[in-house]
Amino acid sequence: MNRRLRTRVLVCLGGLLVSLTLAGMVLAAMRRVLLQTRTVSYTPLSGEATWEGDWKFSELGADPSPAGTERVTIPFVGTDLALRVRRGNYRAYFFVSVDGRPANRLPREERGAYLVLTSPDYAPQVVTLPVAAGLDDGPHVAVVVAERGWEQWPLTGWRVSRTPDTTAYRWALAGLSALGLACLGGMVWWGSRNQEARGKRQDARGEKQDARGKKHPASCILHPASCILHPASCILHPASSTFIAAILIAATVFYFSPWLPLTLVAGLALAALILVRLDLGLALVAATAPFYLHPRPLFGKAFSMAEIATLLCVLSWGIRQIGHRQHATRNTQHATRKPPISILHPPSSLDLAVLFFILASSASLLVAAYRHVALRELRVLILEPALFYLMLRTSRLDGKAMWRVVDLFVLGAVAVAAIGLVQYALGLNVITAEEGFRRLCSVYGSPNSVGLYLGRVLPVLVAVALFGRTRGRRVTYSVAVVPVGLAVLLSFSKGALILGVPLSLLALGLLAGGPWLWASLGTVVVAAASAIPLLRTPRFASLLDTRRGTTFFRLHLWRASWTMFREHLWLGVGPDNFLYQYRSRYILPAAWQEPDLSQAHNVFLDYATRVGIAGLLAGGWLQVAFWRLALPLCRLADGPAEDAGTYDRRALALGLMGSMVNFLAHGLVDASYFLVDLAFAFFLTLGLVQWLTRRETDEIET
Repeated sequence: MNRRLRTRVLVCLGGLLVSLTLAGMVLAAMRRVLLQTRTVSYTPLSGEATWEGDWKFSELGADPSPAGTERVTIPFVGTDLALRVRRGNYRAYFFVSVDGRPANRLPREERGAYLVLTSPDYAPQVVTLPVAAGLDDGPHVAVVVAERGWEQWPLTGWRVSRTPDTTAYRWALAGLSALGLACLGGMVWWGSRNQEARGKRQDARGEKQDARGKKHPASCILHPASCILHPASCILHPASSTFIAAILIAATVFYFSPWLPLTLVAGLALAALILVRLDLGLALVAATAPFYLHPRPLFGKAFSMAEIATLLCVLSWGIRQIGHRQHATRNTQHATRKPPISILHPPSSLDLAVLFFILASSASLLVAAYRHVALRELRVLILEPALFYLMLRTSRLDGKAMWRVVDLFVLGAVAVAAIGLVQYALGLNVITAEEGFRRLCSVYGSPNSVGLYLGRVLPVLVAVALFGRTRGRRVTYSVAVVPVGLAVLLSFSKGALILGVPLSLLALGLLAGGPWLWASLGTVVVAAASAIPLLRTPRFASLLDTRRGTTFFRLHLWRASWTMFREHLWLGVGPDNFLYQYRSRYILPAAWQEPDLSQAHNVFLDYATRVGIAGLLAGGWLQVAFWRLALPLCRLADGPAEDAGTYDRRALALGLMGSMVNFLAHGLVDASYFLVDLAFAFFLTLGLVQWLTRRETDEIET
């Protein structure tokens, strides 16, 4: 069987290499053909055109008047037309048609194809932008209608090109790309099957060796409690409560200290503590993720506590992995067969989905117009949360250690809620919306962010409070539900109150089964009935108004985002490049009042615009892999009643699935992943589900 699997992997690898080679040859041939392109440039003073309205002309170009009646008719002969424009921090548009039809290289609205004259970063620039391409090689007539832009001299010229036909080359590239993707998918699929089969054989060999009384050589990796670098075996291990207090004090002093020497001392102490207790370092990351908007200044830079803690955890984790490998190598020298030493052993479908997401996001850097912001988002929103997942996945934390991560995750959310409630009571950092409607912000700049993050935590709190069997944790989580739920309510986030929270609670009832479904349904119905007065307020009464307000702008945003995706199909516009592309090209003229949006406010369009089809595939794969692991965990309650750990794990699993439902439901109308706190919460959810699954398969004692 394995030989057949390896053969298939090799065939797919060969197909991938052949498709890449042929694609390179086709690209080279197409480039040689495109070198034959002939281009002629014109200016308003030199070009042949018919000008209508009160235009002004100079060496700067052509400038329209405030009257708004200016248009220019440009006859040309060729296949492509581009306008050379002066863009900047102002609002203006050119509506362009060619031969009576909207220009085919521009986004469209009801009035036709439009070119936005606002620059991506608001800085003045003179650029040449394509407006029509792929036309018949012959005479054409373009009409450019100016809307606003007076005293900016927006039109500086145009360029006409005659480009050879490359349709056959593009079709060949599309076919080779499809072949390459199919081969890559085959490699991943058959490779994972081969790895799973190999892992089963190695586990079987290990069981036989254990039956003969020999030490399983892979035990150092499968059970890090036996490794030489585990804190309990390499140093005097203080009580967990003492260690938790120490790491929280060190982190607090490091974060708030106004004196550099004290900051450095606290930072070194924090690093030493995390080196000794990786589990508490990971818990600190989970607790501090929502405070990313309040970074710690350090040596002229600023870093969030979650980022600092993540990097310290990577150092601690790396040292442990080196020790594990060395220990495993020494054991292997006395073994008859070589043991597996993969830190994932074997990688699951979810691991492969995470890897694919990282690769797709990294590949999208190639198309990012603003590479510096793309690199930063790749680091803080993709690589660092993925490293957090990797450490949760491979550290083999026991039950108490992993629950500490969950507890501090909850503690961070409670802190966010408490800060927001105190501010709300004192009238500080409160957003005043429609007709004096007061909304809680807490540590964020937007009330919607409160609903987004606390909405991820609330299902976990409710699930543990209802289904947990550890009395102390159940009581604590029940108490925590109150401030977190109240903070979500006072944020008055429509996405949280109408979609995220209700659907996640319904999901909890459905997954728990039995009377819980009816209980959750009744709770949601009662809450909806109680919220009817809110529908009379200006904020919620405008939900169905598509002519103004949030709904109006959101619909226009989604329409522009869909256009952006269609024009950047494969890899999107790149990480954190949405803002620059949106306000300089895709924003609809009717939505001009909100030009500074950095995301599509829809889970599907967020992945699609940033990373293209590759991002959609990665997001879909992550969801499928998550639910394949998570849904069987609903049956954890089949264990004996006295096993409180089993029920607590089931409660956690239900809460994590409710949190993922919130991710999907609230993400339909708002942010989903591409914020620092949401990214860490997402990968924490994935890592915890992996841990719960491994607990069932490996039967590690809590």
